[in-house]
Amino acid sequence: MLEAPQHCSLCKESRATRGRRELFLKAVSVWINKPHVVNRRLCGSTVHHVRRCNTKTEAEKALIELKESSKDRREGLTQWEEGHTFKELSEEKHPYIVIVRELIPKSEFFPRLQEALLYDKEKASLTFFPLNWSSKEKEAEKVLPTKELSYFIQFNEIEKDMPGEVQMNKVTLAWSCECDQTLLETHRTQMTSKWLRLKLLNKVASWSEVSDITTSATSLLLVAVDKYKDTYIRLKNTYGRELVKNWPERTDPKKFVYEDLNIAAYLLLIWEEDREKKGLKEKQSFVDLGCGNGLLTYILTKEGHKGRGIDLRKRKIWDMFESDVDLREEAIKPSSEQLFEDYDWVIGNHSDELTPWIPVIAARSSPTCSFFVLPCCRHDFVGKFSETKKGESRYGTYMNYVKEIVVRCGFVPEVDTLRIPSTKRICFVGRQRTYNPEEEQEVDKRRQAFIDERTHLTQQKGAQIESSSSSSEPSSPTESVDVNHSSQGNESQSFQSPTKPGIGLTLSLKPISNGLSSWDSGYSSQENDNSSQESEMKRLDSPMESRSAFFLKLKPFDRLGRSDSGGSTGSAAISPVDIEVSHPFSAVQKCDGSSKRVLQQTTEPFHNPTMSETKKMRTNSDQDSGHAEQSKRTAETKWAPDFKPRSETGVRNCQSVRDDTKSQIVEVVFRHVFNSDEDVNEVQIPEGKRWRSGGSVSLSVVAALFDKPVLQELKAECGGLQTLLRNHSHVFQVKGGQVKLRDFSQADPWKGSNPHKRQASKARAEQRDTRKTTLCYFNEHHPDGCPLSSSECSFAHGQLELREKPKKDPSRQLPQNQQIMVH
Repeated sequence: MLEAPQHCSLCKESRATRGRRELFLKAVSVWINKPHVVNRRLCGSTVHHVRRCNTKTEAEKALIELKESSKDRREGLTQWEEGHTFKELSEEKHPYIVIVRELIPKSEFFPRLQEALLYDKEKASLTFFPLNWSSKEKEAEKVLPTKELSYFIQFNEIEKDMPGEVQMNKVTLAWSCECDQTLLETHRTQMTSKWLRLKLLNKVASWSEVSDITTSATSLLLVAVDKYKDTYIRLKNTYGRELVKNWPERTDPKKFVYEDLNIAAYLLLIWEEDREKKGLKEKQSFVDLGCGNGLLTYILTKEGHKGRGIDLRKRKIWDMFESDVDLREEAIKPSSEQLFEDYDWVIGNHSDELTPWIPVIAARSSPTCSFFVLPCCRHDFVGKFSETKKGESRYGTYMNYVKEIVVRCGFVPEVDTLRIPSTKRICFVGRQRTYNPEEEQEVDKRRQAFIDERTHLTQQKGAQIESSSSSSEPSSPTESVDVNHSSQGNESQSFQSPTKPGIGLTLSLKPISNGLSSWDSGYSSQENDNSSQESEMKRLDSPMESRSAFFLKLKPFDRLGRSDSGGSTGSAAISPVDIEVSHPFSAVQKCDGSSKRVLQQTTEPFHNPTMSETKKMRTNSDQDSGHAEQSKRTAETKWAPDFKPRSETGVRNCQSVRDDTKSQIVEVVFRHVFNSDEDVNEVQIPEGKRWRSGGSVSLSVVAALFDKPVLQELKAECGGLQTLLRNHSHVFQVKGGQVKLRDFSQADPWKGSNPHKRQASKARAEQRDTRKTTLCYFNEHHPDGCPLSSSECSFAHGQLELREKPKKDPSRQLPQNQQIMVH
C-alpha cells in the first residue's frame, strides 16, 4: 500500500462544525470535482478512474496497482471504471472507493499533479496520495514536491444524541511532516501545511453546514478543462501581451483582451471536437455579428478559420489588424438579404439587439449552419426585453427566454458557463437540429409565427407604456428654475432647441415644495422610487449531466448562483430546473441509459449530417433550392419590419443634447448638492479663507428634481442623468450612487476614480496641452470661488486666461498601418 501520512501532534488540526456527515461528504466532493473554487492556482480537475471495493484488502491492492503503474500513466488498468461515473461521495454505496484524480494548474508555472484518493465510508475519511506529476514547461520543473501533498481529512461526530441545532462535530485534517523549512522558503511549492490549515480545512468545515451546495462542476461543461487551459495559455502568449501593449482604445485592455482570448479558446475546442466527430479536415468558417473591437474575429482568423466581423461602428484597433482580418462597418437588419449560407457558424458575442436573432439567422442561413451566442443586455426581437418572473432574476428570466428561442428555431440547446471576467457568462451553442432538412419549410412557419407573436407582444407593451406615460403628464404648469439668480420664478420655463442642430430636451422642473433661498432652484424634495435591483445571487442547483448530453427537457434558469471559476464565491452562474415547453419532439430512453430524439409524427430517428453529407447538402441543387425558396418567403414577411439597429438611434454620448440644456441641468444639480445638509464638508484654503464643498445627495434624489419625460429623453440621448453628471467630472464626483462636488482642495481630487481612465486621461493631457482651455466652473458659479489659485488651477479663471483648444497632433496618433506583431 502507498505510505499513509505520517504526522505528529503539530501536523494535525481540527475545526468545529454544526454540519452533518452527509454534508461533510458533499463538501469534500466539491474539493474533488471543483478544486479551483478553493485553490486559485488551479483551473479544475479530471477524475480519470474509479475503483469501487467491498473490502479494505481489495482497496489496498488497487492502490498498489496504481503505484506500480504510475510511470506509464496507469494504462491498461483492469477492473477500473471511467471517471465520469463518479458524482459525489454521499451517493456511493461501497465501503471503499479508490479515485484517480488529476489537478490541472491555471498557469504554466505549476505542473499537473495526479493523485490517488482512498475513501473509507465507515470512518467518513478521505486520504490523498500523490502519484506523479508532469509538465511540458521548464518553469514548472522548479516546483518543490512537498510532503504535505499526502494528507488525510475526516469527519467526527462528538455528541450523536444532541439536537441538530446545538450539536457540534469536528472536521480533522492531518498531513505528513516537512522538516526542511529552508526548501519551503526558496522554492515554489504545490501545497503547504499553512494552506491546508487556513484554506482547505476552513472551507470544508464551513461547507459542511451548507445544505444546498453544488458538488459537480458548473462551467466549461462542453470542453475538456485541461485542453481549454492549454489552448488559453497558448493564445495568451501568442496574442495577449502584444494586444494589451498596443491597445489604442480608451477601454481597459486587460478586460477585453483576456475575455476574448477565453472565448476564442472555448470556440476553438468546440470546433475541434466537431471536426473529429464529423470527420472534417477543413477548419470551420464563421461570421461574428456585432464584433465590436474585432478581437475575437482577429484571433480566430489568425488561428486558421476563415471569418468576417460586422459591426455598426468601426473601432480604432481595426486599423492595427492585418489585411487578412475581414472587418466590415455596416448595420445588420434580420432579413433574407443578410443570410450567411457560405459560413459554418454565426457568432453573437454580447451582440445586444441581435442576440435573439442569432439562432434565427443561423437556422435560415443553411441546413448545417451552427451558432454561438453569449447574451448580455436584454433585448427582444424588437425593442427591450422587459419581462420579469417572481423568484427569478431579470438575467435568469432572459436566459430562459433565449433558451426558448433556441428550441423554437429547431436547435438542441447546449448551455454552458464560461470563465471570463464578466457577470454575464452564460452561453448557448446550437450545432444540432431537432428536425430533418426536408422539414425546414414547416419548421420555419412555426419559427416565424413565434417571431410575429413576440413582436406583437412587444408592440402592445410599448403602446401601454406610452399611453400610461401620456396620461400621467401634469395638467398644471410647473414653476420655473431661476437660472439667473433672480426672484422671478412663477412661470413655467422650458429649454428648447430652436434652429441649431442637435437634440433639445424640454426641461420641465417640479415646483418648489418648501421655502428655500434663491440658490434652491425649482425642485421637489420628493424621491423617485428606486428601480428594483437584480436579486442577490443564489447557489447553483443541479448542473448538466455530461458534456455531450442533449437538453431534451427544457430547463429554465433560476437565480444567479455561485461561480466555480476561481473562488469560493464569484460571478454570476445559473443552473437549470424543470419547465414544460411545447415541442414537436420527444425523448426516447435507450437500454444503455442514453437518449435520442425522435419526431412524434414518425419513427425515423433524427440524423446529424456527416462531413460527406454536409458537402453534398451544400452542393445539391435540390436542397439549396428548397432553402432558397424558404428564404424568399421570409423576405416577403421582412422577419420583423419594426426592428431598428442601434445606428438609427444616434450616438448616445451627450453630443446630441444641446449645450444650454446640459448647462441648465448641471446648474440645478450643482445648487442642490451645494445646499444639501447631508455629509456637509468645509475646508480651509490659503489666506485664511474657507471653501464649502457642499453635501452628498443620492442619485434618486437628484433624479426627483426633474420630471419623468425629461429623464426619459435624457436616457434616450445620452445614457441617462448619471452619464451626464459623470461627463462633467470637473464639477461632480459620482460614486456609489451618491453625487458630490469635486473637491480640488484635496491633494488628489480624483481619488477613487477608475485608475485606467485616469491614466488614459493623463496621457491625453500630456499629448495635448489642455491647460486653461476650459473655464473653471467653480470660479464662475461657486459662492466661494475656486479653492485653487489661478496659477494652480488647470482651468481658466476668466476669459482673459482662456486658450483655444489645440487640435489633435496626427504625429502622436498610432499609424494607420501599424499591425500587431504575433509571436
